[in-house]
Amino acid sequence: MIDMLVRNADWLITMDPERRMVRDGAMAVDGGEIKAVGTTADIEAAGYREAARTIDGRGRLITPGFIDNHQHLAPFFVRGLGDDVPLKVFLHDRCYPMEAGVTDEEAYLAAMCALLESVRHGTTTLCDPGSQNPENSALAVDEVGCRAVLSRSLTDMAGGRVMPGTFDSTTDEAIASGLDFVESHAGAAGGRVRPWFSLRTERMVSDRLCVAVREMAAEHGTGIVSHMISNRDSVEHHQRVFDGERPIARYERNGVLGPNVQLVHCHFLTEEECDLLAERDVKVSMCPTASAVFGWGGLQRATHLKLLERGVTVGVGTDIGACSHTTDILRIAQYFRVYRDIFEDASLMPAETILEHLTIDGARSVLWDDQIGSLEAGKRADFLLFDLDRPEWVPLHNPLSNLGHGVSGDSIDTVVIDGNVIVEAGEFVNLDARAIMARGREAATAAAERTGLAHFATPRWPVV
Repeated sequence: MIDMLVRNADWLITMDPERRMVRDGAMAVDGGEIKAVGTTADIEAAGYREAARTIDGRGRLITPGFIDNHQHLAPFFVRGLGDDVPLKVFLHDRCYPMEAGVTDEEAYLAAMCALLESVRHGTTTLCDPGSQNPENSALAVDEVGCRAVLSRSLTDMAGGRVMPGTFDSTTDEAIASGLDFVESHAGAAGGRVRPWFSLRTERMVSDRLCVAVREMAAEHGTGIVSHMISNRDSVEHHQRVFDGERPIARYERNGVLGPNVQLVHCHFLTEEECDLLAERDVKVSMCPTASAVFGWGGLQRATHLKLLERGVTVGVGTDIGACSHTTDILRIAQYFRVYRDIFEDASLMPAETILEHLTIDGARSVLWDDQIGSLEAGKRADFLLFDLDRPEWVPLHNPLSNLGHGVSGDSIDTVVIDGNVIVEAGEFVNLDARAIMARGREAATAAAERTGLAHFATPRWPVV
């Protein structure tokens, strides 16, 4: 008898190479692995009729779990403390002090609260581009039951700006701490945590650190993640620090660019730099709500579309819950439709492309597409069941239209990760989410007071 049988689903969106959409869909799952996918009749004919657990998919639509390609977990408690300011202020006056100032318990609770919101809304895998305390994030990922790429934030130069805590590291310290995390967390959480190396941001890493990270990643067979020219200041600041050299040119000179690298944002690439990323098979994560919130102009520049034209793998990310103010990655991905208004072209970013970003392309971007990102035999059983008995699903002519343009993660009923039911009927099965959120509220208040950030929460309107 197998572990799980899902049957009679109204729709099953496989995201396999043929992009099959199965009516009366079914899946057989055993040991966390998908054994078969097809119609209910197909699965029964293959001998899968009984299971330890059977899920009735009537009134449900099934998709692969979503991949959030870029979410900072540790500074989640900055939410509400960094509104309406440019990125430089947000990072140096709000985010970095919080990230460096939280205790281990606060960092763990910040990650837990971020993951509760994310997983409840369909994120089954995420990529955190580096924090000061990734060990605490790893504990939270293990407890919630999701997957994550995690890194220790590596920097060895501040570029003339005051940096708090371990952001102000020497090159040797950064190399040692990054290596320690990768080696100590290989296979963590039963393989659901994959440790990478992080070049935190292009402006704050030396040539020596770039080369060391490239070599260590190759030796350990893992990935590298780095923020890359999100805005004009990113480019200009980098050129001031590095004698006029552009960031992509410097990464190329140091041999960093390659298929195991994910660059985040990339809004201010030149045409030649877009060509180079395609040639090197570099992966890219785009975070549309971050650009909108900070006013970067990234959506107007639409480097995203230029990369897609060149065949670059692009995923979608939240960035920080504190700037996007939501970790519902489906809502965030739908934001890409703003390109239509900017370019007066209603054909841009159709629902199919949005769903590819969320699933199979997102999985490629975190180098995990051999196991996740689509519902196929041999892959891990990470999938979502949407409740179709909700107003946002009426009418239901084409489910891709509803998914890509209208519904949010709120209509997800069930989340399954690695063959385990994590969320059912919209509630976490093995966690007391309300108790965790209560602890999180207290910890966020304490952290804001201790780091001197609490006054930024004062409302502009009178409180009576």
